[in-house]
Amino acid sequence: MRIFIYSRKSKWTGRGESVENQLAMCRDYIQYNIEGSGSAEIIEYEDEGYSGKNTNRPQFQKMMQEIKKGSCDYLVCYKLDRLGRNIADLANLIETLNKLHVSFISIKERFDTSTPIGKAMLYFAGVLAQMEREQIAERVRDNMLMLARKGRWLGGNPPLGFVTEAEETVSINGKSKKSFRLAVKEEEMETVRFIFREYLEKQSLIGIVKYFMRHGIKTKRGKEYSIGTIRDILTNPVYCTADKEAYEYFWNLGCQVCMEEGEADGKYGIIAYAKTSSSQYRNKDNEPEKWIIAKGRHRGILTGRDFSKVQKLLERNRSKGDGWRKVQNPVALLSGLLYCSCGHLMRPKNYASGQVTAKGERKFSYLCPYKDLTHGERCATVNVQGNTLDELVCREVFRYADEDSDVHLMLQETIRRMEETKVEKGTEGELLEREIEKRKKEVKNLIGVLAKTDGDEKFIRQIEAEIGRLNGECAALEREKSKLGTEEDGVWDERKQLAFLMEQIKNFKNLYDTLNVLEKREYLRMILDKVVWDGEHAHIFIYGSHG
Repeated sequence: MRIFIYSRKSKWTGRGESVENQLAMCRDYIQYNIEGSGSAEIIEYEDEGYSGKNTNRPQFQKMMQEIKKGSCDYLVCYKLDRLGRNIADLANLIETLNKLHVSFISIKERFDTSTPIGKAMLYFAGVLAQMEREQIAERVRDNMLMLARKGRWLGGNPPLGFVTEAEETVSINGKSKKSFRLAVKEEEMETVRFIFREYLEKQSLIGIVKYFMRHGIKTKRGKEYSIGTIRDILTNPVYCTADKEAYEYFWNLGCQVCMEEGEADGKYGIIAYAKTSSSQYRNKDNEPEKWIIAKGRHRGILTGRDFSKVQKLLERNRSKGDGWRKVQNPVALLSGLLYCSCGHLMRPKNYASGQVTAKGERKFSYLCPYKDLTHGERCATVNVQGNTLDELVCREVFRYADEDSDVHLMLQETIRRMEETKVEKGTEGELLEREIEKRKKEVKNLIGVLAKTDGDEKFIRQIEAEIGRLNGECAALEREKSKLGTEEDGVWDERKQLAFLMEQIKNFKNLYDTLNVLEKREYLRMILDKVVWDGEHAHIFIYGSHG
């Protein structure tokens, strides 16, 4: 018999329904309520720091893969909402469990899916769980609307040209907190004004990028400006003045405008809330209907008329492809792998159509676009003949396949050391496992003592405290073991990657004459990390070594 236990908590707090407490209660329930559990294999799956709004949780997904293999008899959890708060997800889960004849137990609600009434109650509970999640989201949005009407800056990195200033102390749920507003940082705001002015005049994102590159102007974080960075600034409502034209623009766009038309008097700027949403830790634009537009407490730098004009120009130019054009080259093998010593990716440029090599291939060279953009002021690396460089790099990779080559010997030695490391880590993991089992047995014995106690509250508290201490030690040892296992898996995965790399080098050499250009490129991408051209020499970097 195999029994799966699943536990989840949105964030670690160290108290309440922690994953450790959930697991402990599930194990106790299994021991006293599932017949034959004494000899059962119990497998635990823990997701800590993950929301129940969907099933995109690593341990949950791993558990479901095992369930679908037919290797589970019981699925036990502390509460139904640990599995999820979305009724569609729960319905699909229960349907899957029923098809595979897996019994589901929620120890808090006492659900039994083997009966019709149990299934009905389970679906009903799922509806309530989803309703709760939607109500929480609605309350958050209502609070955001309330704060938006006050024009506060709710936190995060301020946009270019602004700093945050503490404004006043407010009382929230009986606690005193400072509220903040944006204030103009003039030296940065000059850059922002230049960006809007240049785009309104020349309507070219790449033109602004080129200007910044030539003059060494970088972002607040010391990085070079990109087209995406410039576009983000141009589309940020924070720079727009809250005037009549701005009110009409955002109202017609379908945004939730949290000010009366009469309040849009042009004295302050605009703050936009919920303009983006986090999607796997990357900001993704929401639909305008979800934007909350409010009057801020800072000065705007652009009239509503000019801001709306910029947005229309951006939309019109987007369809024209205002950006870097991809070079189409049917010969170059190092496209996407060759870097200039200044750090920029080099791109191929074809010679005249009549210039071909002895093999009949069109001649081309690799050049640094940064050198072109800055007219040689920031980079002076000479171009390199592409056909020749491609051939030399491939020949060098062929040499790596020889068993007596330095690279081949180095990779073999690295793999040998990794195998030795795996053995050492395995021994340490066995020791930790014995310590964990030792403490689990002590907890089990104490639970038995607790069940026989006649009501001595002081004695009960002492036993509960001891159980808590042992569970804490178990959790710490489990984390240490998990970390050890992660390191071991990482080492083992890297060993497999190096073995795969050696195999691809051999295949590339043996199959080279039968491969087309696209296939050769794919092999090189599997073998090489990058190639760096310094104007005289090409430096080849492969995974795990460099040349």
